[in-house]
Order: sequence, then structure tokens, then C-alpha cells
Amino acid sequence: MQRSRIILAGAVLLTVGVAGVLLGRDGPNPIHVESLKNPGFESGTDDWSIAIYGAKPTIGPDGKIVHEGKQSLRISSTEPSDAALSQELMLAPGRPYRLCGWVRTRDLDPHGAPVYGTFQIQTPGGREVVASGTNHGGDTDWNEVVIDFEAPPGGRTRVAVFFTGFGKGTGTAWFDDLKIEEVDAAKAPLRITRDFLPGTINPMQYGQFIEYLCDLVPSMWAEKLYDGGFEGLSPYKVVYLKETDYREKPWRPYGATNRAEFTLDRDNPVSGQTAQRIAAKDGAPCTVGIAQDGIAVQKGMACDFSCYLRQQNLDGPVTVRLHRDGTELTSCTFEPGGEWKKFHARLDPTETETNATLSITFRGPGTLWIDNASLMPEDGVGGWRRDVVEAVRALKPSVIRFGGSTLDDANLGEFEWKDTIGDPDKRKPFRAWGGLQPTGPGLEEIVQFCRLVDAEPLICVRFSKRKPEDAAEEVQYFNGAADTPMGKLRAKNGHPEPYHIKFWQVGNERSGADYEARLAAFCKGMREADPTITLLSSYPTEGVLKAAADQLAYVCPHQYNCANLAACERELDATRQLIRQFGRGRPIKVAVTEWNTTGGDWGPGRAKLWTLENALACSRYHNLLHRQADIVDIADRSNLVNSFCSGIIQTDNHRLYKTPTYYAQQLYAAYAGSRPLKIESAVPVRIAPDVSATLSQDGSVVTLFAVNATLNEVARPLDFSAFGDKGQEIAVWTLADRQKAGEPDVTNGFGDPERVSPAASMFGTDGPRFTYRFPPLSLTVLRWKVAS
Repeated sequence: MQRSRIILAGAVLLTVGVAGVLLGRDGPNPIHVESLKNPGFESGTDDWSIAIYGAKPTIGPDGKIVHEGKQSLRISSTEPSDAALSQELMLAPGRPYRLCGWVRTRDLDPHGAPVYGTFQIQTPGGREVVASGTNHGGDTDWNEVVIDFEAPPGGRTRVAVFFTGFGKGTGTAWFDDLKIEEVDAAKAPLRITRDFLPGTINPMQYGQFIEYLCDLVPSMWAEKLYDGGFEGLSPYKVVYLKETDYREKPWRPYGATNRAEFTLDRDNPVSGQTAQRIAAKDGAPCTVGIAQDGIAVQKGMACDFSCYLRQQNLDGPVTVRLHRDGTELTSCTFEPGGEWKKFHARLDPTETETNATLSITFRGPGTLWIDNASLMPEDGVGGWRRDVVEAVRALKPSVIRFGGSTLDDANLGEFEWKDTIGDPDKRKPFRAWGGLQPTGPGLEEIVQFCRLVDAEPLICVRFSKRKPEDAAEEVQYFNGAADTPMGKLRAKNGHPEPYHIKFWQVGNERSGADYEARLAAFCKGMREADPTITLLSSYPTEGVLKAAADQLAYVCPHQYNCANLAACERELDATRQLIRQFGRGRPIKVAVTEWNTTGGDWGPGRAKLWTLENALACSRYHNLLHRQADIVDIADRSNLVNSFCSGIIQTDNHRLYKTPTYYAQQLYAAYAGSRPLKIESAVPVRIAPDVSATLSQDGSVVTLFAVNATLNEVARPLDFSAFGDKGQEIAVWTLADRQKAGEPDVTNGFGDPERVSPAASMFGTDGPRFTYRFPPLSLTVLRWKVAS
């Protein structure tokens, strides 16, 4: 129920003074909102919950020192105390609100606590901070604290009153006259100014991330056979939907299986630990072998089949066939001998089939050994799937990081970079997150992939159980001249020219005393191998900067809570202060080398990562990075492909589709300018809608990115008058649900791969000031041509 209208700095505030019903702006769907009870503490602490850690303070009404009404709330403690009051109420989800309240302090000393003499907006139970007010300490008179925020998803909102929080303080604080009001943003123009925000937007803010995580790398590699080395498939340690998760197809006995013995032979494999042995018993002739199903082939697209074979007592050839049911698509034969030999054949299917079978058979009696079988399409690009290469290149990632938990956590993998270089037939197989990884796409191939898609590789080196010399060898292998020890090995492996990799990160998700103690030695060793490299740390801490500030160009938080922009912004601001305090005056910046809305949520909850809601959260994070361009150069979203929903590209054995987040990131990478512009508004630029504006390098185009993550259309006055006084036709791209279901969880799929994808349009204006209506659940990109 609307009690009054208050005009404040151009924005209309609708006071939520009593419980009532607000109607959705697009229809009569009732939203039951609740008022803040006892907002002026006229009834003491009634309706407020109290939480105390440490010393128990004095909490109660004060009738002498008041801001409004008959009394205020006074909290006082002479001993260190963490004390707060809170109240939960229902607001309209996603709507913009403003909390106003008054604070007064005397001798309030937080003793290092980060929150004191202020208010906060939190999610239910205080699990997350939505927005926080300005702290007040020492001696202050009455000060108004104003917090603009969006009501959390679900609408349930917690208002917190902090004496001292997340630490213990002493002194006295008074609180009085709280109000929560809904903001009518339609009355608050967004004025895009010619003033620059600090910093320059680096294209590497739109970076991506590759790691050996489940089926991420296999889904990018063009290889059509699984477990070509016969090491044995194994399940991943995590799942999305265990009943339907995609699983690699195993080898299976084929033919007269009753006449043969199928074993994994450990005595003489070509590589790895085992080779496949098939022994057909003496007696009448029989055809036996092995087969693998689920293979996609295309008419007119030949594949190169290869494998190692040796035999004993065979009288006839080994036959390799691609077939479906009774129809043969293509075949070849080989004549193996008593020693291992690699065989090749070009298999050219006569039909297109998405579920073909490849069989390797012989006519027994006799014994056949098979190892390192491979079926690679001829249209692969350096071994990678052509469709994946093209999709990533179109994304314009600028930088791709290689790292991840498998690198530095023995519980999740067996990765050692030296095992992934050289002849793929001689490489040591390894498992990541429980699952077997193919030996073809090693670290050198990943670097080559980065270059194929015009991205700079960012390589994370292993820290745990390694020495500086190990990291230095890795740098020398990729960057050293061909006459250096590791450069010679690289040249022997077929790449005499150095890769000149610029960015190197020391350790994945490392922190603590051991990391801080050994970090500088790693940096020194790597620089001795190549003095031109740019070094990144793992997590930013005081100890990291004290140990290696002279060596580092970047410190690297991971932000898997990007849906909570306030928390991300606080962490980036804290990191900026950390660098100022302990960076020894060096221009150290931030590289967020992994980020997303979640890094876990395994099981059905992980589906959020391929939704429209995720795309909008990631878009808002990009807007935040534009505003933090002075400190954040690099940001690598996790993850690139598949990875149980987190990949912005999703593949199966013959096709791919792009998730909503792919299209969102593509819009930012394609259209964002290099200079972030200041936007003036009575409502913070992060809400209703969340916006950022950039100017192109040549100064000819202003691009506005606007994210409306609410279920309602949002109308906002826009003002481009700083860049011209006439109207024009504006190019617009809108990322939204084509079906307009009004559901944030919609996504794309193989059945409808472009349900959520950008739609291009033009919008005509009579002048530089106009109102634009941003659709619900959308990212809108508007391009304003600057008048000469």
C-alpha cells in the first residue's frame, strides 16, 4: 500500500509503511510486501532479533538522545563485543529499494572489525550481504545512512543494525528512524557523461578457462573413440543428473565372444599400463574382436583410423569396420606381425550416422593385441573439433587460462605436464576428477588451441610437491631457445620455435605459510628461464605481497559468487587496498582467474549455470568489471565447454549449441569500448537496470550495456546529450527469451539452440534524451554514434 510519495534527487520513492500488496508492473500478480516493524525503536527491541558474540553489551532505549520520536536504540560496551539486531521482511523480488536510517557514535572503536556503526541488507538468515552502509566510528553526530539495493530472489530480506560486526568493538552507538522505500527508477534519468572512470578496459576481461575437469577437454578434442589406450573408463567424482549424465562409450567384446578370452595385458603395452588382448581358442574358425558404439560419422567427411597391432598364430587379416546394424559404412584391413606396428587407414563413410559402431575383428583361432586406437576426422583443426574452434574464435576471448584443481590437488587428478608432451602414442594416460582423459590433447596442444582462437594462453604451473626448478623447466620448454635443454626437447617434439607465452601463474588456489614462503623462489626461477614473462600469484594475501610484490604483476582471487555483486565489489576493493598497503608502490593489478555464479552445486542445482539467469548474472559481473577497470585487467570465466552445465558451449558427439551466457559474453567482447564512462543517476547504476557505458578506442561510439534481471519491464530515461544534440537510429542487440516465458531458468538445447540468443534491431530517437523500455530478463546493448 502506498503511504506517501517522497522526491529525493530525482527518484521517486514509494514508502513501504504498512503491510500491503504491490501489483506486478506487467499484470495483476499480487506481491505481498511487509513493513519494517518498530523501525524507530519506540517499543525498544520488540520485533528485532539480537545476536551477540563476545562481551554482552548494554542494549536498550535512550529517551534523551533521539533523532525522531520519543527514543532511540542505544548499544554500549566497555569490553570487546560483536553485537547486531536484525529483522526479516518480505519485499518484491528484484525490485529496487532504499533503506534510510540514522546513526550516532561516541568512542566507537571497531578494533579492526570491518563493519561498525551502520546498517546492512542481507539475505535470509544473514547468509549473504546484499548491500552495506557506510561505517561510523569514533565520535559522530547523527548521520543518515542510505543503502540502495535490490530485494533478493524470493523477496525475503534481512535488515541488520550493527554495533560492531565480524569482529569485536567497544564504545557506544545510537540508531533511530529506519525506513524502507521502493524506488521508482523510471523517474531517475541515466545520464552518460564524457567523464572517464579510472582505468582502461582490457579485452582480457572477457577471458575463458580450460582445465582437465570431467569431459571438458575430451568434448573439445576431435577424437571419436574413447579409451583408445585401453586403460579402462572410470566414473567422474561429481554428477549433474546421475541417471542421464553423458557417459563415454566403453569397448565391448564383439563377435563369437563365447570362443574368445578378453584380457587387459600389462606385459608389453605400447604406452600406459595395459593393451587389449583377444585370444580365440583352438578349434573351428570364428570371428571375434572388440567394438565401440555411439560414433558419429558424416558422409563425405573421411576419418583417419590408426592403431597399434601385433598377433600370434593368426591366419588372415584384421578388419576394421564402421557400421550400423547390418549396414557397412566403410572398412579396411591390416596384416599385423609378431611385433607392435602402427597402422593407418582412411575411412570414408558412405552415409551419415550419429550412432555407428566401430569394430576391430579377426578370424581365429589366434591371438591379437591392440593399443592406442584412434579415429580422427580429417576436418579437425590441429586435433581439435572444428566447430568448437570456430565457436570459441567467434567469442573473442583474448586470453584463455589453463589450470584448475587437477593441477594442484592430487585427490582430483594425476596431472603432470611432462606426461602430456611428445609423441601422443607414448604419453602416460591420467585421470581428472576420477575420469580418464585422452592423451592427445596435452598442454602443448592446449597452447596451440589458444593461438588458433586468437587468445593469449595463461598457464598455471603446479606448486604442490614441486620445486622452483620444475616451474622453470616448464617455462623454458615453452619459451626457451632451441639450444636450451628444454627448448631442445620442444624442438625434438616438433616445435623448434618458442611459443613466447607471456602470462604464467604460480599455483592454483594456493595460500598459506608454505605458499608465501616459497613463492618468491618460484618467481625467481621462472624469470631466470625467461625474464620477459608476466607473473601472477594465486590468492591475494598480505603474505603473498610481502613475499613477492617485486616479482608479481597480478594477484588472483577466484570469485564464484558473482551473483552477489556487493560481495565481489567488496573483495575487489579490499584487494585494491591490500596492494596499496603491501605492494611496495608497484602497479600490481588483479586477474580474476576463475569466476562464475557457483563453483560447486553439484547435482540438479548445477543446472543454473546454463540458464538465462546465469547469463544475466555474468553480464552484471562484466558491468562491475568495467567499473573496476583500474584494477582488474583479466577475468577468466569458468568453464569453457560441457563440464556438467558450466560450459558456455555444450557438445555431444556431432554437434554443439551455445548457452545464454555464451551470447552474453560474445556481446561484451564484440561491442565494449576501451574507456569506461561515468553514468550519473539518482539511483545506483547497479540496479533497475544494472548498466555500464564505454567509449570506443577511436571515440566514435558509446555503448550502453543494460541488464534487467527482474521479471518486469523497466523504463528508464536515457541522456546521451554529452555526445550529440540530435536524434539518430541506434543499433540495439537484445538477449532475451524468444518465447517470453517470464522464467529466469530457461535455456538453450539441441532441440532449440537459439531460444535465448541476441536479436538485432534499430531504435529511432528524436533527440539525445529519450525513454527506453528494457524487457524483463534481458541484456540490452545500445550503440550511440558520437557526433563529430
